[in-house]
Amino acid sequence: MNTKINPSPRIQAFRKEIIEELPRVPLNKGSLASLHLMPTNRLIQAYLTWKMRLVVPKPRVVKFWVDGVSNSEVRYLKSKLLPFLQKVAAGKDLSSHLSQHAKKAGIVLEGASPSNRRKDIDSVLIRQGLHHFHIGSSSPKNPKGRSDFLIFAEVLEKEFLVVAIASHDAFKAGSKEQLRFLKICNSYIAKDVPIGQGFLANPVMSSGHSMTLTLFSDACSREIEQRDPSLDDPIFINELYGGQLIMRDGKIIGKPEKSLMAWSFQDLKFGILDKKTKVFFCIYPFFSR
Repeated sequence: MNTKINPSPRIQAFRKEIIEELPRVPLNKGSLASLHLMPTNRLIQAYLTWKMRLVVPKPRVVKFWVDGVSNSEVRYLKSKLLPFLQKVAAGKDLSSHLSQHAKKAGIVLEGASPSNRRKDIDSVLIRQGLHHFHIGSSSPKNPKGRSDFLIFAEVLEKEFLVVAIASHDAFKAGSKEQLRFLKICNSYIAKDVPIGQGFLANPVMSSGHSMTLTLFSDACSREIEQRDPSLDDPIFINELYGGQLIMRDGKIIGKPEKSLMAWSFQDLKFGILDKKTKVFFCIYPFFSR
């Protein structure tokens, strides 16, 4: 699954883009060198594990899962919930409500301080599929916008489903709040499974990474290795453009006289980008959100 010892300029450029975008800890020459030596499948795994923690700004319908959030909770916290949920509905940037680790610790490498270790893994997102948001307002006394409680939500392409509201003790091993929170999560994951039927929810690798995402990263890496020479083949490029009707602003986008193909991620979708026309050909959609 590793790229060749001497990868093509296109693969080198793809790797370089990922490395430059991925926030690393520690931020020094040693960690940068480590990323350049990292196999492509592992690099993609780290990149997507970080990328899935971010939330693409777009309008979403806000809903509450009634088995996880009670009406009394919503009424009691309405004044604090409303400003944040209005931002969600309007499609505004929610970055300020995410954990600082989601923005700064895309990957934690050798040499990081003990306090930063494992901060590149959001176990609740990986295991339960839920983002968590701090909904406090930033101020001189509270620059990070910390809040007494967190919103846990499944963020879909057009929907923002609040599954639970919990205190920070939801992350405290063995606490009553964590046990309550995990009970809600397990019920949510199992909501569509017939009673008595077993299932495996969001399997996780020993490294703490999502098994699904790891297999997806391996598949992307194999695709790059096997198909890279085709991106210079006029016949292959003709097939890409001829395989679908591509429209932009009401006009058909045709194949340019000379394409400039590159490997690319568009959010969590992997594929080929023609830099001449800005047309993205999706190969593997991890999931939409």
